Amino acid sequence: MLDSFQAIHAWLVVHSSWLGPVIALVALVESLLAIGLLVPGVAMLFALAALAGSGLMGMETMLVWAFVGAVLGDGISFQIGSRLHSRVRNSWPFDRHPEWLDKTEQFFADYGGLSIALGRFVGPIRPIIPAVAGMMEMSPWRFYSINFLSAVPWAFLYMVPGFLTGAALKNHLPDNFYWLLMSLALSACFVTVICKQVDRWCLGKGMQLATPVTMILLINIALGLLTVTDISGQMDEINLRTQQFLFQFNVSIVVYLFGLVTWVGSLGLLWVPLLTGYCYLIWQKNTQAIQSVTIGLVGMEATLWIMKYLIDKPRPGNFDGFDQFSFPSGHTTQATFVWLLAVFLFTEGRKWLIKISGYSLAMFLILLVALSRLMLEVHWLGDVLAGILVGNLWFYIVVVLERSRT
Repeated sequence: MLDSFQAIHAWLVVHSSWLGPVIALVALVESLLAIGLLVPGVAMLFALAALAGSGLMGMETMLVWAFVGAVLGDGISFQIGSRLHSRVRNSWPFDRHPEWLDKTEQFFADYGGLSIALGRFVGPIRPIIPAVAGMMEMSPWRFYSINFLSAVPWAFLYMVPGFLTGAALKNHLPDNFYWLLMSLALSACFVTVICKQVDRWCLGKGMQLATPVTMILLINIALGLLTVTDISGQMDEINLRTQQFLFQFNVSIVVYLFGLVTWVGSLGLLWVPLLTGYCYLIWQKNTQAIQSVTIGLVGMEATLWIMKYLIDKPRPGNFDGFDQFSFPSGHTTQATFVWLLAVFLFTEGRKWLIKISGYSLAMFLILLVALSRLMLEVHWLGDVLAGILVGNLWFYIVVVLERSRT
């Protein structure tokens, strides 16, 4: 197997135009019913992504090929389950290991449609869960909607680490860069665990509004202090020192990477989870939640732009195509509100571990967006901190509105 892969690797170095189709093929096979259990898909995709990161392919192109392969693979498995139904049990390898199918069916029963998204990231059930969804007669439009949406974060999480490894080997990134990313990931997990554990304790005591109301008060105090400190110029030295620290990472591959990351906080992408959330609430016929989300969205945007115009703080440089109002960061504010809201909507009523995982991932994305604004030198540190606070403020207002109605 290793010799064969090394031969394919050497061939792809010479015939780089085939790298994209090979990535899609591996992503497809890794998702296929039963066959995916035999293929070391994670290792193969990592190696192919590293090859792309070495300069043979751009990250956007690599992600598109991986996305296409994953969607097709899950789609084929779903069709197999839909057409064969119970006959899947009598087919190899489930005739010898029926417990594999039993565990996956229980997972599907526990999480419903969410299991399609979660199953992508759980190795043993990844190639089985789409077929089980077909066997359970899940509606095709619902399956393919979740299939398309979940393939986006899957492509990022599975392919980007390998791409960065290949890019690092070629560009010799500073060691501090990896420590910086690790610090952001650990910070996201730590903050999430503390906040959710406190909220869990409060809910157990019947105090549903204790955590969100407390957070709203603390955020308002922190935002007021930060705004005064920033306007008075007391943040200037900290802003400059932060920019000087980040200058050591100013190499082409890092700038390119964070140019993609900042897109996660742009309205062009944020409409996807936002509209998905609205469709989910419409499907549930939850008009009260629709009102709460709309109030939060309008309030967040109003607060953001009122603060921008009133404070009128210039950006670090004169960038064409950007508004010249730097405080707070619009990308960071919108990313914070939308991604936290998406996790809140889709994990409400789920197990604690699911919530922790969802909020940790959302916080990590938010911190990456904030860092991207600093790396691209379009915002100061105070701007992104204010953006995180404003986004959290309106997120917790939505939580209060929802919990006060139950």
